[in-house]
Amino acid sequence: MKKHLLIVPVFFLVMLTAYAQNSASPFPQIDASVKALADNIHKKLVEVKAEKISIGQFSYRGTSVLLGTYWVNQLTDELTNKPQRPYIILSGGPSGADRTISGEIVDIANSIRIYTRLIRTTDRSIEVSSHLDIERNEQISRMLISVDSGSSSASVDSFEPDSFESPISYEIGIDDSVQVMNRTLHTGDEDFFLLIPSTDGRLVMETTGSVDTYMEFYNADTREKLAENDDGGSSYNARIRHNVQAGKRYIAKIRGYERSDTGSYGFQAYIQVQVQLTPDEYEPNNTSSTAKQIEIGRPQQHTFHSSEDVDWVRFQITRPGRYTIRTRGVNTNRLDTYIELYNSNLNSIGEDDDGGENLDSRLSVHLESGLYYLKVECISEDIDQAYIISIEAE
Repeated sequence: MKKHLLIVPVFFLVMLTAYAQNSASPFPQIDASVKALADNIHKKLVEVKAEKISIGQFSYRGTSVLLGTYWVNQLTDELTNKPQRPYIILSGGPSGADRTISGEIVDIANSIRIYTRLIRTTDRSIEVSSHLDIERNEQISRMLISVDSGSSSASVDSFEPDSFESPISYEIGIDDSVQVMNRTLHTGDEDFFLLIPSTDGRLVMETTGSVDTYMEFYNADTREKLAENDDGGSSYNARIRHNVQAGKRYIAKIRGYERSDTGSYGFQAYIQVQVQLTPDEYEPNNTSSTAKQIEIGRPQQHTFHSSEDVDWVRFQITRPGRYTIRTRGVNTNRLDTYIELYNSNLNSIGEDDDGGENLDSRLSVHLESGLYYLKVECISEDIDQAYIISIEAE
């Protein structure tokens, strides 16, 4: 479906615009029905004290179609934005959900019918049942186009089609254990996630998987681009951290770095807990004159206790040879350090940013006997962990 997929988002938006200008458009009827249905389901979910719900596909003749994905997107958006709801909407499928919303689209005479049911997972009992009949016309027939037809190296996921105007609502987590939303990128595809934080804080958004992703972050109302990133996460994954305000609407846009970068990936977003680090035992050491001694083969643990903190160490080489100098985060590989090596005259003789694993700094260099200095800086936006300095003979 490569050729068709390239035009689905634009085609979908064109249809929406045309339908909105047409008094016979089925969209006002659909949107009003979705709103009323969401109110009914929400009331029931509150009544039964539901905790976790999932929303499945609404297929037509066993196939995912544009109308079904539009129905799911609108229903998800309505429920996600219910104020003070006690339940969460799972993005990874029915696993772990105590309630499931599902249904299908069927033919009836000259119309089509959209069935929707709220089902209790434990005994499969139906707690809410509803259906909407829509007269079949050219517009509806075009909305029954399969989003799975054609050929593609990466299949269309159940959240398609989405766009800046019709993004997929995502439930922001409270830490990095938040559930990942699994999606796919096909040729020319762009995925859009609507994020509405419940508290002020530092929002972390990242992708997972083996696809080389590129992320852009926007104010959803003004369309101002706030940030963008290529490989800020692990491997080729994108990662953005940005200060956000409670109740404000944001959009994360994901695409492949190149048009050929397709396949499955995961998306997650959570509010980052701000960690306060205290000065370590080697402070003050912000200048070469206050540098503390480090022994070869005996790593030291340091902290950057503020964004302006710089650490200096000095070491003595007694046996000429090749040495590996490395700095790395204690807890994860996401602490981005930068190192610069100086001789006894404080002339720079080497530097490194990401020569180690991921964001670790690593410098392999031949050193003669003498005194040396090492300057260590943090270039991460957030400092959330201690780090290790090590100097080893190779």
